[in-house]
Amino acid sequence: MTKTIHRLHAVALATLLSLSLSACSNADAIQAPTPSPQAESVARIPVATQQVVAGSITASFKTTATLEARDEADVTSKATGIIETILVEEGDYVEAGQILAYMRDDEYQIQLAQANAELNSIKQELRRVKDMAERDMISADAYDKLRFQAELLQARYDMAALNLAETNIRAPISGYVAHRYVKPGNLVRQYEQNKLFHIVASQSLQGNVYLPERELQRVQVGQTAQLKIGALDHQVIQATVARISPVIDTASGTVKVVLHVDNEDNQLKPGMFAHVNLNYATREATVTVPRYAVQSLDNQHSVFTIDSDNVAHKVDVQIGFADETHLEIISGLKIGDTIVVNGQANLKDAAPVEIVKSEQQS
Repeated sequence: MTKTIHRLHAVALATLLSLSLSACSNADAIQAPTPSPQAESVARIPVATQQVVAGSITASFKTTATLEARDEADVTSKATGIIETILVEEGDYVEAGQILAYMRDDEYQIQLAQANAELNSIKQELRRVKDMAERDMISADAYDKLRFQAELLQARYDMAALNLAETNIRAPISGYVAHRYVKPGNLVRQYEQNKLFHIVASQSLQGNVYLPERELQRVQVGQTAQLKIGALDHQVIQATVARISPVIDTASGTVKVVLHVDNEDNQLKPGMFAHVNLNYATREATVTVPRYAVQSLDNQHSVFTIDSDNVAHKVDVQIGFADETHLEIISGLKIGDTIVVNGQANLKDAAPVEIVKSEQQS
């Protein structure tokens, strides 16, 4: 009887255990989520793209320059005397030969009058002796000596007249009076180093730039340049290469290039500072891409292209001309390729992408 009771308890316990395992199995089957299509899809990296088109690009070199007057002159005195009257002031425009100041000339007037009297006397004597020489009343040697004396007195008269004329201080060139150093009453001496006036011809200016010698093979006379003048709110002024020095400065390793700048309206002033963009050459209908689309490391350049399946591919490229915003691609890309212009920092080769924006190349 007791064995029968134990057997019934074992059967009942086994039945309860079987029911419990079945319930747990059903609960797990209900709670397990079904795999979603999104979980199975590959994560794509968002990028912005742009189609490669043909464009033009200009190679240039950036430097600075200070504008200078193409022609300028210091006015010095060619006579000795006291400055009596000054006719011009700083900022006045003067023509070549215009009188700038008068010097007291009493002494020079007297010297000219004396030379004139001596010359007239010898000329009268020469006419008398000439008549006698024609009648063989005087030797040819005596006549020649008198003629040479008359020529000497003529030279003295011409010098006295020149000295008198030099008491009028004149402008050697046309331009603007940049500085006036002399005042009325000042004593000035002939050909002394002290300047009376400084005149600049600012209708034509020049800017001297110094290029590294490696750039010498690229610069040519006639090339254009743009000058940004800070004093004129960075206004852009056009210039051209006028002259190139034939020698290299061994101390700095640079070559001097002179830029010609028209200034007919006198808007520019000598001494103004300019940022220079010297244009070497322009290539038309070439492959250009934005600078920010190109990744560079250890002088190696690459971009990411996108294929029809929206997969990115890293492509090595060779750089040609460059300007402020774009680079020329000599090899590695062709017209019509789609490249990544934003988001490439997160990309690897053969990475799937999602194009969130397609830009137009400017």
